[in-house]
Amino acid sequence: MKISLKETEAFDRGEFKGNLYVQKKDNKGFNALLVECLTGHYKTKLTGAVRVYFVLEGSGIFIINGDSAEAEQYDLFIIESGDEYSYTGAMKLFEFNVPATDTSNEEKLG
Repeated sequence: MKISLKETEAFDRGEFKGNLYVQKKDNKGFNALLVECLTGHYKTKLTGAVRVYFVLEGSGIFIINGDSAEAEQYDLFIIESGDEYSYTGAMKLFEFNVPATDTSNEEKLG
């Protein structure tokens, strides 16, 4: 199965935007998306899933459970259920979630 960029659904949340390649409603057991971080991602608590970010381009900072780490091209960040995280910078990220997530798996913090 191939999914091209032109087949994806675009989204824009102001601080970041992207394209949904596989959504929760597709019932694949995961979801996958391309994220362009414009300024950052608000602090969030993830529940019931594992979220993986792969840095395709750019740089920034990830804060996971209060620990800060520089993000550079080809770095991989793993967010586990119960983790609180945010990120800032100008980056293109590939995001993969198992199982598939939506806003019901996230609690926006402060």
